[in-house]
Amino acid sequence: MAKKKDELKNKNNVNNENIDFEEVYLSRGQLMWRAFKKNKLAMFGLWILIIMYIVMFAADFLAPYNPFDQSLKHSYAPPTKVSSVYKVKDFEQKVGLHVLPCTSYVDKLDYTRKTRQLLFPSRLTLEYKGKVITLVVNNAKYFPRNEFPGEVINTDKIQFSLKKEEYAFVGGKWIKLSSSSEKTDYLVFGINDSILTDGEAFVENDTRTAKNVIFGKYSFKLRVNSEDEIEKVGLKYYINYIKYTDENGKTKILMGKDLKVLDFDYKYYPIKWFVKSWGPKEKDYGRVGYILWVIPLKHHLFGVDNYDNNPFVKLYILGSDQFGRDVWSRIIFASRISLSIGFIGLAITLTLSLFFGGIAGYYGGMADELLMRFTEIIMSIPGFYLLILLRSLLPLDMPSSQIYILLVFILSFIGWAGRARIIRGMVLSIKRNEFVEAAVALGYPDRKILWKHVIPNTMTYMIVTSTLAIPGYILGEAGLSFLGLGIREPSASWGLMMARAQDIYVLQSAPWLLIPGIFIFVTVLAFNFVGDGLRDAFDPRALG
Repeated sequence: MAKKKDELKNKNNVNNENIDFEEVYLSRGQLMWRAFKKNKLAMFGLWILIIMYIVMFAADFLAPYNPFDQSLKHSYAPPTKVSSVYKVKDFEQKVGLHVLPCTSYVDKLDYTRKTRQLLFPSRLTLEYKGKVITLVVNNAKYFPRNEFPGEVINTDKIQFSLKKEEYAFVGGKWIKLSSSSEKTDYLVFGINDSILTDGEAFVENDTRTAKNVIFGKYSFKLRVNSEDEIEKVGLKYYINYIKYTDENGKTKILMGKDLKVLDFDYKYYPIKWFVKSWGPKEKDYGRVGYILWVIPLKHHLFGVDNYDNNPFVKLYILGSDQFGRDVWSRIIFASRISLSIGFIGLAITLTLSLFFGGIAGYYGGMADELLMRFTEIIMSIPGFYLLILLRSLLPLDMPSSQIYILLVFILSFIGWAGRARIIRGMVLSIKRNEFVEAAVALGYPDRKILWKHVIPNTMTYMIVTSTLAIPGYILGEAGLSFLGLGIREPSASWGLMMARAQDIYVLQSAPWLLIPGIFIFVTVLAFNFVGDGLRDAFDPRALG
């Protein structure tokens, strides 16, 4: 026990000697950094902010899609399903990360919005009138299997004609209600893709909405008095024919009654790094973007190898909004507004605070009275209501670029008064110090005394309060945009994106549209953590 106590004592002595050495030989900046690092939450917040601002400056590089491009085929699409395994019937093989074409649509049975993956054939092996042929799509780039049995025919596109029949299950049996045909270039996984393996596809639905729709259309034919008498409804699909164009440009049709599908492959689209996808310059595929708005950029960090420009192929890592726009791309582009507005507004606020607070505190008298009464009038008005009032005085149809500039000035205008009063009090105290009185005795002009001797001594307070004030600007912009008075479509800010998510349907079916709120929460929290760390770093007691 005595030995352990001696070891602990020696260890404490060494630690105390190291601390004494640092306090004596380290510079003030190094001591402040040491105090800042002791606050683990402050370091965590600092790393979060560094990552956020890197993402902001590299938004063009990190966004797989143009944040303004719309795709109504993918309205309210959830995060894209990514797979590494290719499956067809009994065949399974790892082919790397890839996505399948997908679309969002309104189900014709229950009239709810759904998103399904699509099957675009890359190869079809058929038996037609006793003859085996293989249709190979020319623009299909990836084939997991290179077995093409029978006669090989290269074609640009394969088109299906499907027979669709509606059924209702009433009284223990299925009753056929209608029959129609539709032409399509693709099949839908989980809906009608089984026509390639089983020769037919049958989909059942027992939701009340589906029953209500069928009851409204066919109650007389079914001879039912209530939708409750319909136990379930269904859709059945058959192949009428398959149409293709051969190498000679001749269109041929294979009728369904003489047709049997033996095997097939479907198109898949690999996920790759450094993919050409979009940009502001060219209209064609592989356009040019920019890093830091200046450096030309031909590639983006990640994306899909959409080799045949299929409009159904998308990689939405955070889903899409009601217009089919990529939520991730819009979030990182919106960060340019939400993260920059705080620093720009704060720069203006500090300039006004230092100017008016410094003059009022240093000169006193009538200047002090007039300036402080004016600041008190501004402070007496609730900040958010003043924000709305000033914004409502301006035209509502202004471009987003002008709205952004005006928001900066409005947020700055309501934020300088309180800091000006605090700076005035600090200046009143500082100007009585000996080094200021010595500067006055030496005949230095007031302007030089203020900006060389007085104002620098307020920087400790200004740096800490500035870090803690930036979240207020972010929340102010988010609040105005949420109310429709800030950034407008098609531009994006985190507040505007949250405004588009204030819907019952979004809360129930598209919760990924609330993700911008997480970014606001994390950013505000990170700034507060960093502000606490800076307060500790500037505390003389923390420096030893």
